[in-house]
Amino acid sequence: MKKTTQSTYTKDHSGAFAQVSVFRIGTLLRTGGKETARGFTLIEMMVAVTIFAIVMMVGVGGLLSLVATNHRAQAIHSVMNNLSAAVEGMSRSIRVGTLYNCVTSATTPPSPPPSSTIANPQDCALGGARLLAFESSTGNLTDANDQVVYRLNGTQLERSLRGGANGSWIAITAPEVSIDSFDFYVVGSAKGDGIQPRVLMRIKGSAVVPGGTTTFTVQASVVQRVLDI
Repeated sequence: MKKTTQSTYTKDHSGAFAQVSVFRIGTLLRTGGKETARGFTLIEMMVAVTIFAIVMMVGVGGLLSLVATNHRAQAIHSVMNNLSAAVEGMSRSIRVGTLYNCVTSATTPPSPPPSSTIANPQDCALGGARLLAFESSTGNLTDANDQVVYRLNGTQLERSLRGGANGSWIAITAPEVSIDSFDFYVVGSAKGDGIQPRVLMRIKGSAVVPGGTTTFTVQASVVQRVLDI
C-alpha cells in the first residue's frame, strides 16, 4: 500500500488553470504501461474499523467470561480440597480408633460428656449426633482425658485431642467453608454385640466463590479396623 499524490488542473474564478495535488491512500495498479491509483473511501474505512471493533468486543467478552469461569472452578476446587482433607483426616483417625461415643446434645456448640462416661461406647443408630468421641490408636484406655473428639461449632468443624477440654479445640475446616449441618450415625459401638462398629458422617454446607455460592453434601462411612464381632 502506498500514499500517492496526483496532480490535477482546474480553473479558478479568473479562468486561469491552477494545479491541485490530491493525496490518496491505496495501491498503484499498472495497466497498459500506465499506473492507476486505487484507494479506500472514508465510508469503506469506517465500515472496516467498525467490523474490527465488533470482532474485538466479542473476542474480549468471551475471554473475560472464560477467565471468570476458570476463577470460579479454581475456588470450588480449593473448597472441596479443604473439605476432603478434613473428612479424610477424620475417617483415618476414626477407622483406627475404638470405643465410639456419640452425643446428641442440643447445646451449641455441643459439650462432650463427662470424662467419667466419655470412654463408654454409645450408639446413635437413628442419627442426630453432633459430637463424636473415641479412643485413638495411641491412646491410653485407662485415661478418659485423652479421647479424640469431633464436633460442629458454628460453621466450622473442630477437633480436640484431650477429651474436649477447654482450650483444646482447633478448627479443621477453612473459614471460607461454611458447614450448615454435621451429623453422626454410630452402630455396633458396644463390645461383644456381634456388630462391627461403624460410623456414618453426613456434612452439608456452602462456600462463597466468584460468581455466587456453591453448596455441597458429603457422606463418609467408616468401619473400625480392629475386629470386634
